[in-house]
Amino acid sequence: MKILILNILISTFLFAECSDLNYSDCLYWSSFCEWNEDTGQCQEIGGGGGGSTDGPYEYSSITESDGLRNGPDYKDGVLYYPIGAPSPYKSIVFTPGWGGNSASMSSWATYFASHGFLAMTVGPNDEINDSHEMRGEGLIDGIETIIQENSRINSPLYGMIDVNSYSVGGYSMGGGASQNAAMLDSNIKAVISLNPTVIFEDCNLCPLEDGYCICLVPEFVNHFVPSLIFAGQLEVNELPAYDGMLGQDIYENIPESTEKIMFEGAGDGHGFAAYPYGEVQEYALNWLKYQLLGDVSSCEALLDYPTSASQYLSNIECTNSMAGDLNGDSMVNIQDIIIAVNIIVSGESSNNADLNSDGFINILDIVLIVNIILSN
Repeated sequence: MKILILNILISTFLFAECSDLNYSDCLYWSSFCEWNEDTGQCQEIGGGGGGSTDGPYEYSSITESDGLRNGPDYKDGVLYYPIGAPSPYKSIVFTPGWGGNSASMSSWATYFASHGFLAMTVGPNDEINDSHEMRGEGLIDGIETIIQENSRINSPLYGMIDVNSYSVGGYSMGGGASQNAAMLDSNIKAVISLNPTVIFEDCNLCPLEDGYCICLVPEFVNHFVPSLIFAGQLEVNELPAYDGMLGQDIYENIPESTEKIMFEGAGDGHGFAAYPYGEVQEYALNWLKYQLLGDVSSCEALLDYPTSASQYLSNIECTNSMAGDLNGDSMVNIQDIIIAVNIIVSGESSNNADLNSDGFINILDIVLIVNIILSN
């Protein structure tokens, strides 16, 4: 089994940074890298190699040598934060693909930090042998580090973090691991899976083939965490061993009751969303603004079909609903209280019903609905 998985994972290897590539390799990865004739170096499309700010904010970082927690389930955590952006900060944690380290996700982290989010990069403890699930646990451990940073007195982010609003993402194995994390922690607000791969072995649910039971079925991604998935149209040609376990398949198996989008890059492969650029970064940013900030205009932007997509699938709906209006009738009344009670009793999930954004739907949310009714 280890040999089979190793062979599958080796095929997902991608260089960590555009700046590491020589001229010929830079041209090969032209989907997300470009050669800068002035500097004689390879850089990410749009320029920079991760050092320039794409958004309105400058950013800085906190490392473990600065006092950042060293979590046991990941390695080399770095937390990037915006300078001068309004707080409390919402956050996202990124983990890389096979063979990659924490630094290989820095371009995505700095991109989001420049747009006002906290963005942490974590690497697997073993870049070769750690499984998807172990990397998912690393993402959750990264969330714990961000939460603890809010109460670390010497942190520049002391008291400035929204400890109830966090998301996860990753590339390749890391993209699959973000789905594992969603299964492990239902309080995660959003997922961004960049060219994800998954491996699930279960002989009760998967057919036995060549001595192994590996497949993807709905039970493995049965969660309610909103998920944005990027995939390449030709990705399966590069990763035939992952046939049935790529981004398109993940989207299909996530429940229809979960908000989800699948952005398939036309003519692209496994490197389609490895780095932020063009429509990839635009849709990723709008996704986080919508899911973490409740920005309706960002949601509406997500309804537009991307020019670079061969497929764009979505079940999201954008509504200008008022707080406490759970049935969408533009009023907050006893009917909304009844809906909230039913959600609590049934144990269902609903972002609209979580009025205080604490990750739970309980009596506190009902009290808030009552207060809205009494104040009208």
